[in-house]
Amino acid sequence: MPKSAALGAASRRRVRPRPAELLNVVEGQIAELCRDLAVEGKRMRQLQEQADELRRVIRQWASHSEARSDGDMS
Repeated sequence: MPKSAALGAASRRRVRPRPAELLNVVEGQIAELCRDLAVEGKRMRQLQEQADELRRVIRQWASHSEARSDGDMS
């Protein structure tokens, strides 16, 4: 390959993407971020539900323990 052809090929690789192509890339990245946020939001809701259930169980356990303690003191 002649040197001029190699230089021409190299310079073509450095050409900036057209605005429409750049817009498509950015929109694709935004869509991916939105999907990731949806997944993380779902996981956060699941963790919140688990924390709420754990609180209910602990409160129930604590109230049963108090009832037993009160019964032992009488």
